[in-house]
Amino acid sequence: MILNSYNKGYGWTDNIVAAIEDAFAKDRGTILHVEYMDTKVINDERHFSLLRQLLEHKYRNLAFDAIIASDDDALLFLQGYGRDLFPATPVVFCGIANYSPDKTRGIPQVTGVTEAADFRSTLQLIADLHDQAHTLYVISDQLTAGKMILEEFNATAADFTQRWNFVYLTQQTMEEILVTLRGLGPDAVVFYLSFFRDASGRSFDPTEAIPLIAEAAPVPIYGQVDYMVGLGVMGGMVKSAYYQGQVAAVLAKRILAGEAASSIPVVMASPNAFMFDFVELDKARLSPADLPAGSLILNEPQTFYYQYQKLIWTVLTILIVLLAFIVTLLINIQKRKRAQRGLEDILDAMKTLLEPGSLDRIKEELGRIICRVIFLDRRINVSLAYNYTGQFGAYDGKRLLSLNGDTGKLDGDTRNLIQDAIEKAKCLVNGHECVALFRNPSLPGNVIYLRGDRRFDDMDRNLLEILANNVSMAIDALEKSKLQESLETARAIQQSMLPRDFQIARLQGRVELFARLVAAKEVGGDLYDFFGIDEDHYCFVIGDVSGKGVPASLFMAMAKTLIRSASERDARPQAILAKANHELARDNDHSMFVTLFLAILDRRDGSLSYANAGHNPPYILTRHGGVRQLPLTVNLPLGVWEGAEYACDTVTLDAGDGLFLYTDGVSEAMSPTNEEFGLARLEPVLATHAFNPAEKIIGAVMTAVHDFAAGAPQSDDITVMFLRLLDEA
Repeated sequence: MILNSYNKGYGWTDNIVAAIEDAFAKDRGTILHVEYMDTKVINDERHFSLLRQLLEHKYRNLAFDAIIASDDDALLFLQGYGRDLFPATPVVFCGIANYSPDKTRGIPQVTGVTEAADFRSTLQLIADLHDQAHTLYVISDQLTAGKMILEEFNATAADFTQRWNFVYLTQQTMEEILVTLRGLGPDAVVFYLSFFRDASGRSFDPTEAIPLIAEAAPVPIYGQVDYMVGLGVMGGMVKSAYYQGQVAAVLAKRILAGEAASSIPVVMASPNAFMFDFVELDKARLSPADLPAGSLILNEPQTFYYQYQKLIWTVLTILIVLLAFIVTLLINIQKRKRAQRGLEDILDAMKTLLEPGSLDRIKEELGRIICRVIFLDRRINVSLAYNYTGQFGAYDGKRLLSLNGDTGKLDGDTRNLIQDAIEKAKCLVNGHECVALFRNPSLPGNVIYLRGDRRFDDMDRNLLEILANNVSMAIDALEKSKLQESLETARAIQQSMLPRDFQIARLQGRVELFARLVAAKEVGGDLYDFFGIDEDHYCFVIGDVSGKGVPASLFMAMAKTLIRSASERDARPQAILAKANHELARDNDHSMFVTLFLAILDRRDGSLSYANAGHNPPYILTRHGGVRQLPLTVNLPLGVWEGAEYACDTVTLDAGDGLFLYTDGVSEAMSPTNEEFGLARLEPVLATHAFNPAEKIIGAVMTAVHDFAAGAPQSDDITVMFLRLLDEA
């Protein structure tokens, strides 16, 4: 319960309530009851007694976990009646001026935050900003709160009597106060403390009183509470009702979490801040530069830069990046032109080199290509070809075979250049000489030495290296093309077996669904499937075959087909797995097996029957954002033992609940340091994205695994599926 001393519509009270509501906005398990005592209008013992009867009747069947009392009258009410109305209920107070333990005596479990105005800072600021002013008019009323505020003000004002002549407007009617204010000169300043009732008994709301006073006073008006700023008060070091509510909410949350209120110290530091109204500053011919650093300015006009600063900085950043890019291009334009010509020549050469043909034809073309790319069609004096059968990176002279007869004509420097190129396993240039190294042992003439009439530089070496790499890839392409074609065909067939129309699950099964499979090789052994059994039941399957590659993909296809076939005869999860296992285990000479999770959803009531064959336990993502593992009965994987039996479990999903299924390619994904991704990293990802659509949840998990792997090779197939039960259409 939030028990407010004052009324709804009073700025101080509204800000406290707003802060508390904001603090509990995301806590769906907390229900706030807000009550207003309205003591600015009526404040006597009979009112308190009647209020006690009202609350006693209203909440006779409700027990509160905590009560937040805002301002003195609410705390005084709880001190007198709280033990009878709300026995043993912890109390958190805020907005309490001049706090002492006597104000909470009789309340066993209590803590809170005090309210203390910083009049000293405001009085000192007034003295600094208005050196020509000597008279300070103080406005307050004679209500309980007004008297307490005035008493607190006077305690500080005593230190400023030599600087100010204090004139108190505390026992006048509103009309008398306005007349006095209209006659003020430039040597006066007004300090508004509190004014809810004048001497005639007429009540005023701050939204009514402050504008009247501001309109009458030709001098600046200072205040002591944040809600006053913007109504006509210029500002000052003000108490913040919103901050009071924030602190009270934090204390209440600690109590709701299990802490005893009596063990939580009272927060004695009142959260105050300098706050000013730009409109009133402008009237007083003051600027924000005259104010203390960190002051909050309300109603400050927004300049063009202030309104569009993000856009301006974005445009400037783009312009700077573009300018740097242009400068870089201008600096390197000559090198780029030459490199572009060389690359174009390499690409043209590779088009013919990649055409079907023999390795001998490739060897014959290399000299011509190098002449065009490196020598720029100038004369070549020496051209020698060698075949190196050893391992590149380690030189063995016995494995360097000449393909052009006598090699004795080469001097020692030339031999050293060839040896150096083989040891470094890269192309080299040196003056007018170059060595082209093609790191493919099946290519005749994989080491070519050339000498010509132009001098080479690093760009020549880079182009030569590009050419060598492309030639090596061309040869590999020739050797692997048939195998790759077969694997691609197998991959296409396997992918075509996986259902991809996720919308049909929404239409047939009352399920939002998305799945993704990423094979570690061209083809993999993971599988997923979803299909309708009848108009009320929908089946979901995920599995992981032992091993990888083509054998695993074939076993996967067999398992998928058997599961669909078995579901047509008996739609119980345990029966489907038993039938599929019987067929897979029979004549299983290679001892392959598949871990598998199968679930059948009854779309009418959300009941989920499932059986697990040695697979990773899925996660339930509740509609409230909770994440927990689905409890499982341990069963053998399919294909291990022909006579294995399988147990079935059941859980009920509410609308909005989801089920995340995955293979061990997720949890066992490896980082470059051989650390596993693990469930400890998976669960926070699921919790963070629990309310997202199915496709985004799958995308978040795949991104987390990809980022964790940081380029490390994928060691296993990765398959993920997420389904969420939707509201009945």
